[in-house]
Amino acid sequence: MPQLRIHFTDRDIAHTGLKLETDLMWEIVGSAQVLRQAEADLSFGPWRRHVRELAARDPDLRTALHSVVTALPDDLATTRPAVLRRLGRALRVYRRRVIEPHLPVIEDSLCTDAATRIQQYLHCGPEGLLSTLGTATRWHPPVLSVDHPHDRDLHLGGRGLTVIPCYFALRHLVAAAGPVLVLPIRTESRLLAGERTGGDQLTALLGATRASILRSVVGGNTTTRLAKLVGVAPATVSHHTGVLREAGLIATEREDNFARHLITPLGLRVLGAGGERG
Repeated sequence: MPQLRIHFTDRDIAHTGLKLETDLMWEIVGSAQVLRQAEADLSFGPWRRHVRELAARDPDLRTALHSVVTALPDDLATTRPAVLRRLGRALRVYRRRVIEPHLPVIEDSLCTDAATRIQQYLHCGPEGLLSTLGTATRWHPPVLSVDHPHDRDLHLGGRGLTVIPCYFALRHLVAAAGPVLVLPIRTESRLLAGERTGGDQLTALLGATRASILRSVVGGNTTTRLAKLVGVAPATVSHHTGVLREAGLIATEREDNFARHLITPLGLRVLGAGGERG
């Protein structure tokens, strides 16, 4: 198997981290691959059928799907205004109709998958993260080898590496600009989020609203954002975050007129004990 060898210096390791926010651009790229490849992970089957059913009833979506799924690198790199406008319209329709309605499941899956990676990062630093990126990667300091269509070397030159977990990614992808490594999340993390019914151990322990809030602060979130994600009033979020903070499961940073809530190491352990590790 050809390898992409990513070379790290001490400065690169210090600047390596995990992106916890959902990256819509990579979710769009990954989802287009899922739609193109009939042999994609079977856990995507219900989503693919749903998209096909939507497109059968919606001519605008059919046009957008064709543009996004068949887009070539030359299309994405073009400077021709007409091509850019057409592709831009297609991407907006695609994101609104295909990706955004699925965001609660995407974000829940990413939070589930990130819990153990964050613990590894907290306990072992960036090298701990690099050693747990999946079977398609191998960390032999100072080189991270990634299964790749072509043998090549990438020297980070002190920039570090940003690891981006991606719900729709079928394989590890590397973009030298950034640079970033796009990481497919575990299939079980995706299925756990898709099939969660509220009867899991974490919900039984904390209650449905507090369990949802705890999952949603893995990457950090404001009170307003949590209210939208969980579907309750900001005042209700403030009450529940107060309880979670008193229990030591989250911490709150206050800045100007907003509060940002972050999970604590104890909160991560509770997620793991509640079956959130997948």
